Amino acid sequence: MAHIRANTKNGKIVSYRFTVCLGRDCNGKQIRKYTTWPIPPDTSTAKAKKAAERAADIWEQELISEYHKKLEAESAGKTYQIPAEKRHDDFVSFVNDVWFPLQVRDGKHKPKTIAFYESMTKLLLPCFSGSTLQGISSLDIQRCLTFLRTEHKNQHGKPLTPKTLHHLYNTLNLIFGFAEKQELLVKNPMKLVDSPKKEKKPVDALTEEQAKKFFSLLPDTPLDFHCILQLLITTGIRRGECMGLKWSDIDEKNCTIRIERNIVYTPECGVIVSSPKTATSIRTIPIMPSTLSLLKQLRKATQSQHPNTILRNAFLFPKEDNIFQPRDPNSVTRRVKRFMKRNGLPDLSPHDLRHSCATLLLSQGADIKSVQEILGHADASTTLNFYVKSDLQQMQAATDKFAAAFNL
Repeated sequence: MAHIRANTKNGKIVSYRFTVCLGRDCNGKQIRKYTTWPIPPDTSTAKAKKAAERAADIWEQELISEYHKKLEAESAGKTYQIPAEKRHDDFVSFVNDVWFPLQVRDGKHKPKTIAFYESMTKLLLPCFSGSTLQGISSLDIQRCLTFLRTEHKNQHGKPLTPKTLHHLYNTLNLIFGFAEKQELLVKNPMKLVDSPKKEKKPVDALTEEQAKKFFSLLPDTPLDFHCILQLLITTGIRRGECMGLKWSDIDEKNCTIRIERNIVYTPECGVIVSSPKTATSIRTIPIMPSTLSLLKQLRKATQSQHPNTILRNAFLFPKEDNIFQPRDPNSVTRRVKRFMKRNGLPDLSPHDLRHSCATLLLSQGADIKSVQEILGHADASTTLNFYVKSDLQQMQAATDKFAAAFNL
């Protein structure tokens, strides 16, 4: 029979703790199970004790039944899983000990992706501390997302962006979707939770006038930084792709560069060499003759500093003390932002220079497919949704061409 013990607070019984022994393991140690039964509101002490005894008896019978089913399954060489309706898995433990090892740290995800989900779960887990996976309702999830949207502030004292909220929603979808697939849930609560609205903002990019000023300032910058800035704005490569360039990736004859590496930084791993974001991000793209000329100057300067070294496998933009080790991409972001602020230009990041490349190419008449290939987008719709926008002047020009074609 289950052992029952009263839990008190300020001299008043608030719950009962049940303990049952199911037998002994192979080492002779007792197999004990525990649970806490809260007293229903407005229940007298006498009635509560009797209700607790009935609840303990039911709980004990269920445990014994499940334990025998488990033994039978194991004796038959099978794995027994407790039915979802009878499970009480701690949510935080499930995420950290089951979902993360099997679905995130599974050898298929890049360090940057792992770091991303770590940051998402760091925000989510406090909302569900002490809750069971099976006990979380759609209302609990909506309360969590509402709290994060309205009350939570990041380390800079700012609220979470709509994009981050959407990422949090998607992370919860993955967690509960995995639990549902493993038959740990009777019902997936995420199916009753609406996705947060995504705020579509125009991309930050330099205008043609700002781009002219930007280019006029480049000759006064250090040679390596001049090369970085020119590559970012004229090729649209990502900052990590830029830091991943080696001299072997430069094809002088065809005036192209090969993108096949991406440098990322995570707090756990530091600076590491990874593959590009997607399969389509591995690409060969043209560079301008002026950019190639700059790169030749940089290689000459690098060779003079390392006269006895073959540069082929060295990075274009390495660490100061080792040309075969890549530079931290975060340092490039800081350097770009200082440059923009110092020269009275918009507060843009290296990724915004990628946006600038796309918008400037399109404004000069480049076709969507070419811009898609240059940027390494998996789908042309990404290029269309992000960068293609018409102004009144462009619409008027299109109308004039239509009229001229049909003598209207």
